[in-house]
Amino acid sequence: MAGWTPQTAWNTIRRTRLIRVLAVYAGASFVVLEAVDIFTQQIGLPDWFFPGAVALLLIGLPIIVATALVQGAPAQTSGAESLSLGEPLPELSDPTTAAEVAAVAKHWLTWKKAIVGGVLAFALLGVIVTGYMAMRVLGIGPVGSLVAAGVLDERERIILADFQSQTGDTLLAAAATEAFRIDLAQSPLVTLVDPTHVGQVLRRMQREPTARLDLALAREVAIRDSDKAVIAGEINNAGLGFVLSAQLISAPTGEILASYRETANDSAAIIGAIDRLSKKLRERIGESLVTIRGNEPLKSVTTSSLEALRKYSQAVRAIGTEGDSDKGIALLEEAVALDSTFAMAWRKLGAESGNRGETDRSVQALRNAFKYRERLTDRERYLTVATYHTGVTGERDKSIIALSTLLDTYPDDPWALVRLGIEYAELRDYEQAEQLQLRAIAAAPYSLFGYFNAIVAQVALGKAAEAETTLVHFAENLPGNPIVPNARGLMAAARGDYSSAEAAILELQRDWGRSLGWRSAASNSLAALARIRGRLADAERHSMEAMATGEQRRRPADYLAGALDVAGADLWFLGRTESAMARVEAALERYPLQSIAPVERPYLRLASFYALAEEADRARALLSEYEAAVAPELRHRAEGELHRTRGDLALAEGRLDETIPEYRLGDQGLCAMCAGFPLGRAYDISGEPDSAISNYERYVTDHSILEVFPHSWQLAPAYERLGTLYEQRGDTQKAIYYYNKLVELWANADPELQPRVDAARRAIAALSTDR
Repeated sequence: MAGWTPQTAWNTIRRTRLIRVLAVYAGASFVVLEAVDIFTQQIGLPDWFFPGAVALLLIGLPIIVATALVQGAPAQTSGAESLSLGEPLPELSDPTTAAEVAAVAKHWLTWKKAIVGGVLAFALLGVIVTGYMAMRVLGIGPVGSLVAAGVLDERERIILADFQSQTGDTLLAAAATEAFRIDLAQSPLVTLVDPTHVGQVLRRMQREPTARLDLALAREVAIRDSDKAVIAGEINNAGLGFVLSAQLISAPTGEILASYRETANDSAAIIGAIDRLSKKLRERIGESLVTIRGNEPLKSVTTSSLEALRKYSQAVRAIGTEGDSDKGIALLEEAVALDSTFAMAWRKLGAESGNRGETDRSVQALRNAFKYRERLTDRERYLTVATYHTGVTGERDKSIIALSTLLDTYPDDPWALVRLGIEYAELRDYEQAEQLQLRAIAAAPYSLFGYFNAIVAQVALGKAAEAETTLVHFAENLPGNPIVPNARGLMAAARGDYSSAEAAILELQRDWGRSLGWRSAASNSLAALARIRGRLADAERHSMEAMATGEQRRRPADYLAGALDVAGADLWFLGRTESAMARVEAALERYPLQSIAPVERPYLRLASFYALAEEADRARALLSEYEAAVAPELRHRAEGELHRTRGDLALAEGRLDETIPEYRLGDQGLCAMCAGFPLGRAYDISGEPDSAISNYERYVTDHSILEVFPHSWQLAPAYERLGTLYEQRGDTQKAIYYYNKLVELWANADPELQPRVDAARRAIAALSTDR
């Protein structure tokens, strides 16, 4: 254009004050976008609302620039008066003059029209968004939520089928399935059916519980279990990348309720693609966009390492479906080696190690899970915090707060209900514990831990009939699970039916002997049941089996525990101090305490053993070593046992004024009868028969499913002393009653114990003659 130079352009801009106008527009745009972003995040507006606002502002920019230039330019008169905005436009001549064009521009490009146009554009965007949100809330059309439309209910149970892989990589499909499960589990609107539950349904269908859950089988399980929907996913190759798809399908009809797909440029992008897929599906189901956006990206709450996720998914399957904890723990170790910040794998490793009694590994894993807890979903984070404070710091109040907070958002979370119930049981609030466990059972009928812990609480409350009913439901819903015969055996022992208890544990040993963990548990239970009835030779045989299994598991602590059982029986029942000491010394020579992790060393059991053997110096030395070797924050795990051991030492040294307070401090936790017998014995030795009788009777009448182990040492001696004390008091009826209890319990005891049984029979005969 003739005469157009940078200088003239700059002069024009200055005259029209364009820079000031653009600055004002930029500031106004910033305020608008901030408001749009706040509304999007706080109210849960759709993701496209913000880009829509940006588009409108970009469209408005040239209009604002043009308006500023036109309205700021000097009037073009060309020999005529300039036109006012209120006058009608003149007919343009042909050819159109520059003055006429300027006049038309000034008519249309006014500030009023620009502002009104912008307001109307944003109003239209608001109307579109409002209509979209209304359709979503009311369940109308393709954007309507399935919950609002009545297709699904809130907290609907949904089965996740195994992802299908067309890539030839089955482990990739397994990892994708687990990642999808983790992300979808964050939704408070749906409930994913636990794989353990699915396995039990498959077992009832006469199918292998480890069978791959493809779409057809998932629908069959859902129909059998009255679940409405299943989710199926697929991974396909797309050049160097992948295409992932997910469908929500009606289980009864096979109708596709929602279908989405995402692409991943390479394997490293798969986790992000799964994250996007899951969130789209959650939005379609009807979850609030606010809660969906509130979740951290999946790679931030799991792992950015696809290989670590593969290992984790294999471990979950090995533990939950195959029942192979050894394999599962090995895979979890590999997962955290690949990603040391993989908090979910650390938590799983800590929980599983703790279930196996591997305290040291459990504590270390839980510490790492807690350290990286910000890399967990909200649900997993609260569970981790609770488990950490229970298992590591002993701050039970913090654990209860974390679990209660989790249940505020996920009121039917079975793991949180079970864990909180255990916390209350430890506090001996068995009524609250029972209610929480029953809620866990209602939420997840195939979750085994709810049943077992409900039985613990019901037995403690003296609700024998309710406990039997719970056991029946347990067996019906989880047939073939090893905890069922174990619970049946402990229940029988709790009511004094030791023959039935032994039969149940033998069934456990027969069916689950392939598992070293269950083989060890069965051997220890059989040893305890034999010891209760005075069959010390049988008890020794079973303890030796447990010791051998401990060596197979490379757990020297288990070997020492078995040796202490055998030696303790020699010392406690038969008074064979020399042989008992020799057995313990041989075991310690085989596995010195220094070869065992400090927190797993049997310091306290050894100290109690030496106190009973009148080796007070050695007992005191072991207590000192315990306090030096085990970190203070970990001693809470055995706080009750520590006080009882101190009481044993004080009793051995004749410090009776210290004995009883220590035993009273040891009266805590789930083992409600553990301190009863020691207290009775302390009062007995102190010459206080009334207090001795009171504590002995509290011990023999307390209810606990866990009583088989303390009873194996103390039940017969308690009956014996109660018979003697009531005889000395002159209460013939009660003396006969307790002597008879001893005779019944030890009717088939080993020959070495029969003299004590004969003495009880003679006492019964003499007292009966006197009557």
